[in-house]
Amino acid sequence: MSFWNEAMIKHSKRGSSAVFLCIVLSTLIAVTLTMVYAARWKAVDSFADGVTDLGSASVLSEFDYYVQRDYGLLLLQGNDRQISRKLRNYLSYSLDVLDGVSVDRCTASGSRYNVINVDMIGDQIVTYVKTVGIADVVRQKTANDTDPDSADPRPKHALRHGPTIVSLPSRQIPDKSIIQKAEAAAESLKHPEAVFHGGTRKYMIDSYILSHFNSDTTTAADDHFFRDEVEYLLCGKLADEENIKKTDLALKALRFPSNLAHIYEDPEKWSAVVTAAETITPGLLGTVTQAGIAAAWATAESFNDVKLLHAGYKVPLVKDATSWAIDLDGLLNKTTDNLFLPDVNKGKTYPDYLRILLFIQDDDIKTARILDLIQINMRRNYDADFLIQECSLGIAIQSVVNGNEHVFDKIY
Repeated sequence: MSFWNEAMIKHSKRGSSAVFLCIVLSTLIAVTLTMVYAARWKAVDSFADGVTDLGSASVLSEFDYYVQRDYGLLLLQGNDRQISRKLRNYLSYSLDVLDGVSVDRCTASGSRYNVINVDMIGDQIVTYVKTVGIADVVRQKTANDTDPDSADPRPKHALRHGPTIVSLPSRQIPDKSIIQKAEAAAESLKHPEAVFHGGTRKYMIDSYILSHFNSDTTTAADDHFFRDEVEYLLCGKLADEENIKKTDLALKALRFPSNLAHIYEDPEKWSAVVTAAETITPGLLGTVTQAGIAAAWATAESFNDVKLLHAGYKVPLVKDATSWAIDLDGLLNKTTDNLFLPDVNKGKTYPDYLRILLFIQDDDIKTARILDLIQINMRRNYDADFLIQECSLGIAIQSVVNGNEHVFDKIY
């Protein structure tokens, strides 16, 4: 009996060991399978995350070609539904080939990065200037190659298309007259260092404007609608003629205080004013007449300054005897309708004075009007239905793949 008992005990131990090994093996197999499936789903999740990231970048790559070519800006055109459809197509192309993988939800929105956010478009302009630089692409009129009496071959235009006008971004932004701003800034004209100090945000945006848009003395592109685009950025009127008139008034407002100060400071000119006043109104009223003559003389010189600038000549910010053009006899004899040339041609050009006016213009209205001009020119040259407010500078992405969410924000 003891022999059989011992044999059965040995067999029982062996059976227990086999059962234990089977349990351990099955557990290891289950853990291994769990790890395999977990690794697969982790790989799928990581792959879906990468595909969503790549898909959003692919959507951004579909920026408007003509806007980028003509203005150096990256704008994505389309509403949220259109952008979401593009993203889903990219995700489906990569994920539908995988078994057991499904795209549950896919949305893309450019609303947060709409171009109506003028700060963001300003940031992109600054980035463009820093990265690419500003090429000297404008053709500028100079006194050497221009006859002041000849007509400019570029036609003046007036925008009268209602749907284009009501959709302009700047229509919703209130603006103070550039003439009032020029009058307020005229006293600081003697020290304009900040205006011409390179490297600042304002300087880069103004440089971008002067190199990409037409003005009365420069041509950046022949196929733009307005001839006087920089003047539009300053004044916001829908006709070249109106923008030129208001810009000229602003320039005269800038020039007048400096010219008047020169008359009072120059002994020869002031002596001529006193003599003329004594001739017209002797006695106590002579003082009033002196002020009137000095103001009229400064005004006439300011009007002539603007004529000189349009003709391609230079006008210094602060004049001396050699850069003064109109004598008092010409003023009293009412012959100031002609263009008077000073002894020397020195100072700032018309684009330089436009830079001064751009410097004192509000950044928001200036940037919004850049968008106006892009829309106007795009509708004229490439796409009659183009709306700048349907463009964005980036997109917010959300996708759900196999229940896992993937979120990205992409901007140019």
